[in-house]
Amino acid sequence: MKICFYNLTAGFKTGGLETYCWEVGRALVRQGHEVHIIGGEGGTPRNDEVRLIALPYRPRSSFPNLGTRFRKLAERLSFAAGAMPYLFHEGYDAVIVNKPYDFPALWQARRKGMKAVTALRSGGTEFYWGDRFFARAIDHWLSTSAYNAAQVEARYHQAVTVIANGVDPDIFNPGRRDPSLRGALGIPANAPLVVSTGRLVGWKGLQVIINALPDLSGVHYLAIGDGEARSELEKLAAEKGVADRVHFAGEVSHGTLAPLLACGDVFVQPSIGEEAFGISVVEALASGLPALVSNQGGLREIVEDGIGGRLLPAGDTAAWRVALAEALVPEVRRKMGEAGRARVMASFTWEGNARRLHSILAGLKSG
Repeated sequence: MKICFYNLTAGFKTGGLETYCWEVGRALVRQGHEVHIIGGEGGTPRNDEVRLIALPYRPRSSFPNLGTRFRKLAERLSFAAGAMPYLFHEGYDAVIVNKPYDFPALWQARRKGMKAVTALRSGGTEFYWGDRFFARAIDHWLSTSAYNAAQVEARYHQAVTVIANGVDPDIFNPGRRDPSLRGALGIPANAPLVVSTGRLVGWKGLQVIINALPDLSGVHYLAIGDGEARSELEKLAAEKGVADRVHFAGEVSHGTLAPLLACGDVFVQPSIGEEAFGISVVEALASGLPALVSNQGGLREIVEDGIGGRLLPAGDTAAWRVALAEALVPEVRRKMGEAGRARVMASFTWEGNARRLHSILAGLKSG
């Protein structure tokens, strides 16, 4: 099949949604399919197996501030103007979008003669006024978790198939730690290290970890990622007297993430906002790290409490402090890490995700 992942941010961002497009795309190529990503200008391809069609768009910040969703929709519509010829001239068998903001583009491409089957693969709830009208352009509905699937079903009154996100277990594995990486970040070689990955924004709840550190003697924390909350987190670390134990790696490419995760002992995702899934959690489990996550949203479908990690109350610093101390005990860490890795191998790989996706798309095409 000739398959297109149509997503503006897949051209230049490095988050979970973008990782999905590139990693499932590569898995599909390795299974014999041709895969394109139609994305925005400003980045480089993550691999040489999936073709990136990078197109111009008008940044959301340039539109009137009538709300975040209005600006996102306007940005996507500006992108669609250049993408439209590709949608109906490339001869795709299937086109997959990840946000309702792209429904109008599919609706218009259908009117112009696009023959591809279409699917929404959702990981969120960015609905807006009028999206249900354009949703008629979607042939099949997919979601990354049962939690998110229920939200999508409630909005569009369509049955949603759950295909969990995954990981490449050959890349993310319990490999040997590179001491030089710790040294470059100012982290002592033998210090217990808690690590997180993702955008540094308030709803990710990273302040919970910093608030817990004063009572976790000798424990260091590495935040991989960047965002507008970084300065606030740095200020908090200074106020708590733990600035020398809090380290910021900044935004890193997906290709350099695995060695950094291998530097850690325990992974945390203390989100206080909604999480539809959590690719970063799966990557950590595949790397042999126990995963401590907030007990909400799709995170509950990844971590088995007390086996591969812990499900903890969002924002409860005391509970997180106790759980971190327990998980950093070497024997506990080892057992949880092994259990988490086994769960990933059974349920969360990109290869398995790609096979299920192709089976659905091929069934739609033949039907």
